[in-house]
Amino acid sequence: MCSGYSFDNLVDARLRKFQQDYLQRKKPVRVNFRSLCSDWLWARRSEAYSHLMHRYPAKIFPYIPIFFLSSKTYASPNEIVLDPFAGTGTVLLESITHPYFKRHAIGVEINPLARLITKVKTTPIDTAKLTTVAKDLIAHVKTFSGRAEIPEFPNRNLWFSPHVQVELSKIRKCIEEIEDNDIKDFFLVCFSSIIREVSRADSRIATPVILRPENFTDPQEQKKVENLLKKKKYGKPLSCFKEKVEKNIRRLESLNKIDEIKSGKVTSEIVWDDARDLKSGRLVGKGRIDKTGARPIANESIGLVITSPPYINAQKYVRTTKFELFWLGMISEKELVGLDRRFIGTERIYFNEYKGLSYVGIASADNVIKHIYTKDPAKAGVVSKYFHDMRLVMREVHRVLEKGGRFILVIGDNTICGIKVKNHKILVDIAVQEVGFELEFVLVDKIRSRGMITKRHETGGLMLNDWIIVLKKEE
Repeated sequence: MCSGYSFDNLVDARLRKFQQDYLQRKKPVRVNFRSLCSDWLWARRSEAYSHLMHRYPAKIFPYIPIFFLSSKTYASPNEIVLDPFAGTGTVLLESITHPYFKRHAIGVEINPLARLITKVKTTPIDTAKLTTVAKDLIAHVKTFSGRAEIPEFPNRNLWFSPHVQVELSKIRKCIEEIEDNDIKDFFLVCFSSIIREVSRADSRIATPVILRPENFTDPQEQKKVENLLKKKKYGKPLSCFKEKVEKNIRRLESLNKIDEIKSGKVTSEIVWDDARDLKSGRLVGKGRIDKTGARPIANESIGLVITSPPYINAQKYVRTTKFELFWLGMISEKELVGLDRRFIGTERIYFNEYKGLSYVGIASADNVIKHIYTKDPAKAGVVSKYFHDMRLVMREVHRVLEKGGRFILVIGDNTICGIKVKNHKILVDIAVQEVGFELEFVLVDKIRSRGMITKRHETGGLMLNDWIIVLKKEE
């Protein structure tokens, strides 16, 4: 294993080479981040720390933040790392667990479920105490005879059998009685992680789709699905929950072995819910943010920003997590629509705000918006709003970033109405021409399975690459 010094030099040398190659070729440099980190035994990711506590769509490929966090030039160990689209905290977790350069990390995330998962994944808890509470909790559920409310949501009986609904409601009711918020949140994440498993949803597909034998052509596969559906109908959510709790306690134990995290010398925190207006509030129980007395994140207070923003509705984040949100009692059906409207990249926009041709003011964006408008004016409005929103995000990132700080932006391109939308180029144009960033280089890495929906439908196209844009704020 490398020493911290030689390791740092190695990464910085590669970063300089990427920049030289980009300047010489005038086109993105093809890389493989998994290969870049392959010699670092500590960096190999399959079951590492608490990453796999809960499934979530479209997570950032962990080797990307691992690589950039391995440079002291991009951010010194005492600087703060920000992810304004934190998701379930991949960047935050990698920041606080890096073996050489541990850094405080803060995140902004709009989905309350993702905020909850991130908090649990990055918060050290005494696992001996968790084990004791888990034993008592399971016993309490088994003997529970009180009233446990089953949440109301559309088509509930289609997705969950009556038996499963009753048992899930008992588990949640008993968890809610736990007084310690950190411990309660841990068990809520474990509970949430089994929701899809005990539903009639097809586990192979991120967005909820009913699992049906007739969707399979192989008779043996059809038989397997029939047996699986019977198992789900008469399944045992408490057994699934108990198994998940045991696995997640072991995952958290690996986090607790890091002294800096256990002692609080390095911390991770979700602070806000809107990347277009970067503020700092206080995360309280169950993924909620207390905005009382919230203030803007201070100017030039962040050393490094690494993030992967949403695509233009390439992933229906709210729809994908709606069952978990409903069962946790985080949101109602009406509130779900409102949350969806707040997502950057959503198709739920108020078209009276974007009727007619709504230009962005950047040629690369306006040309594609005009082209899409001839085929579908509504979709042109969706694309226009996306880039208007991303402009606000980049202005905020520029404001909070230290002078000379880097902004690592990971994005994929879209195909809308059969028209290629080069998100990576348009975002670079906005960042450089309007916001004031300097473009250092662009890398491109082939997308390998990352929990992505890489193809939406016949006009959605395939997402083949991640574009990694490295921007620098002026000194």
